[in-house]
Amino acid sequence: MHSYSANTTTNHKSSAPVRQWFWHSVTIEPSARMATTTLRTLDPKLAALAKSECNEEQGQRSEIIASIQTWITKSPHLKAPTDERLILAFLRRCRFSQEETKRRFDNYYSLRSVFPEVLGSRQVDEALLTQLQRGIHVIPMRPVSSEGPRVIISQFRNIDPKKSNPREAFKLVFIMLELLALECDNASIAGLVWVVDARDVTMEQMVQYDPFLLKKAFALVDQCIPLRFVEIHMINMRKEGQTIFNFVTKFLPSKLPFKFVVHKKSEDLYQHLPRDAMTIEYGGTNGYHAEAVDHWRQKLLDSKDYLARDAQYGTNEKLRVGLASAWANGELDGMSGSFRKLELD
Repeated sequence: MHSYSANTTTNHKSSAPVRQWFWHSVTIEPSARMATTTLRTLDPKLAALAKSECNEEQGQRSEIIASIQTWITKSPHLKAPTDERLILAFLRRCRFSQEETKRRFDNYYSLRSVFPEVLGSRQVDEALLTQLQRGIHVIPMRPVSSEGPRVIISQFRNIDPKKSNPREAFKLVFIMLELLALECDNASIAGLVWVVDARDVTMEQMVQYDPFLLKKAFALVDQCIPLRFVEIHMINMRKEGQTIFNFVTKFLPSKLPFKFVVHKKSEDLYQHLPRDAMTIEYGGTNGYHAEAVDHWRQKLLDSKDYLARDAQYGTNEKLRVGLASAWANGELDGMSGSFRKLELD
């Protein structure tokens, strides 16, 4: 069996007390923050990976998180949570660069005003749960290994062109990613592996993903979210499917910040990942697909209040001091130029 480590890449229900944030400055004493810490103690192997991959020093992270919390509360334009688990995920994504963390954090909340169909109104309602039940996007219950990444499996053949809404599907995925950032150290340290199953996908299903939606979704992944994709694998790709997926992947830049691999058969995936990465339906050992769906259904229900409170967050650009937001400057719309074309060996 192949071992897997994040070093091979190229390039809870426990929660803090709920605080309401307003547009004016609020000061939180560092001692109070540290006294109510919700940070988890890392397994030694994962702690070592956090140091090498994310530049994380266990003894310093509370102080650095406190500094970011103070910046959030003193930024007049920014209305955002100060949850130390979420801030830690952003710090890991930015290798503990405070300035890069502030930029990405600001991007994440400023993009909400221009991407409300995906980032707004994150209610756990019947529509969202129905979207989950379709099984278009599933996250198996366990990481690849004790220090390995989390895997997302997408089956676009499960899209019903008459009933599915691609914006609702993206909304669900980004909710799940935020919950992973809050609750899963493997995801924020070792990253994410996305496995896309191309079997039986039709053009009718894929044309629902209009170009501007795909551009904004990629900007969100590349410039905003607190997690990083380390690999993307397309499996069961047939010659006849190339036209369909060239339609989608042409909206990705020619240079990607992650490894991108196309496989004719799902079995070829195990030259790159251990079987512990995938669900039993794919010959893996990480539980059944239905079990993963049930697991995430309960997690969404448990997070209902958290996601309802999330609706209040965002930015008020009239109160921003200094430069306009990255999106207003066009920095998050940087999708022009050459695009990649999917080639099948």
